[in-house]
Amino acid sequence: MKNRILFIICLLFIFSCKKDEFVHPDYIIFGSFGGFCANDCRYVYYLDDTKLLEDTTKLFFQNKELSNFSKQLSIDDFAIAKDLINKVPTALTKSNRTIFVDINVADQNIYYVQILLKGRTYYWTFDNFPNSTPSYLKPLADEVYRISNELR
Repeated sequence: MKNRILFIICLLFIFSCKKDEFVHPDYIIFGSFGGFCANDCRYVYYLDDTKLLEDTTKLFFQNKELSNFSKQLSIDDFAIAKDLINKVPTALTKSNRTIFVDINVADQNIYYVQILLKGRTYYWTFDNFPNSTPSYLKPLADEVYRISNELR
């Protein structure tokens, strides 16, 4: 009987120490901008638990002002993007590296993610090519790529 209780306590201890794989930020800003074009190919969105906003001024990448997000998108668009806020890997908040870009690629579309988590802002820039995107970032990068393209 003692062995069973000890075994159960050990199992509880092991499973209670499991670290969270994802963080849930206050908001996530995501989007893309092209390397060989003017403002017409800049798309950036603000997502929190209740709304999805777009920066129609195309100025966020220059001034980082949250007030740029003035256009609320539809419920259907929110449904496309809403799960993204739950897919930010904890590993990203442990890295000092913020740029994951292969400068040798021909396609210069760059993707951007910014979060606010516990009062601290984190951001990452990536091109979503396998040789420059680390494996822990790839699922989030794939989702940002997919959602950004669907919202355009």
